[in-house]
Amino acid sequence: MAIDKEFKTIDEQVLLLKSRNLQFNDEQTAKELLKKYNYFDIINGTENILLKSIKPKDYENILFEDFYEIYKFDTKLRILTLQKIFEVEARLKTSLAYNFSSQFCTTIKDTLNYRERQYYQTPSVTNNYLYSTFMTFDLFKRNTRMLNGTVKLGFIERKKREKDYVRTYNKPPFWVIIKDFSFGDLYFTYCFQKDVIKTKVLSDFGLLLQDDDLFQQILHTLKYARNCCAHLELITRFKLLGIPELNNYRELKNSIGCTHKNLSYYDLLKILAKFCDVKEIVEEISVFHRNMYLINRTQIAEKLLKRMGNANIDNWQKDFQK
Repeated sequence: MAIDKEFKTIDEQVLLLKSRNLQFNDEQTAKELLKKYNYFDIINGTENILLKSIKPKDYENILFEDFYEIYKFDTKLRILTLQKIFEVEARLKTSLAYNFSSQFCTTIKDTLNYRERQYYQTPSVTNNYLYSTFMTFDLFKRNTRMLNGTVKLGFIERKKREKDYVRTYNKPPFWVIIKDFSFGDLYFTYCFQKDVIKTKVLSDFGLLLQDDDLFQQILHTLKYARNCCAHLELITRFKLLGIPELNNYRELKNSIGCTHKNLSYYDLLKILAKFCDVKEIVEEISVFHRNMYLINRTQIAEKLLKRMGNANIDNWQKDFQK
């Protein structure tokens, strides 16, 4: 049910937390932290796993500093996760540009073939999710003269205006223009490829054409995770619902042994581990668990790991440190 919240000063926020029996080792430092960081991120984003009761909200033997430890850990984890997604993103840009260009853009005359719909596979009209995007896809847009006489720039001309490295070229090659693609652009560009290109891209990722649905689901998941990281959302709260347009991630779930309804951070890490080394992420998780153990807060660490997809630290270490 939707709720409303009125503004509270920092002092009022602290008083509210105290009224719920949250304890403070250093109240002044806590106030400074609440000035620097969003109350929602530090408190609301984690409170459900630390509350003794939800109605009314009440804590027992929980410190403000426990929340801050989780927030610091989440920040480190988010940065590491984004770095790994960047690795996959860079590989995908390289693979798409190289394989498409080697097939359809081999001469100067053909340089701009990447903006021609005829070199892509038009999605079935029964798949409205992809078909509607294909028909309005930014990459295919040209300069258009409006009724008032002004010109609405197409994709290439707009990028020339925005990016020095694009203006260098009369006909920017695909491997240049793709540098400015968002992950969403990459996702759809892959989905729209003919099988001859998909086969080569999938091969670059150690997959076969029969894995096309799986790879689309992987890219969609990474796109969502990248957006979460870029908007500074708590990555330890990562949860992705299945969507009918992507078969509710059935192929993806089967490939990573996911039996639950929603994809968790644990599942996201399994996906990343298919394409890059995630040991640094697992080490950060292990350090967090060890540090919480040393201050007698293991139970809190395990509650957080459970929300992330697996409460047992041994499973994180066993499944990913290979």
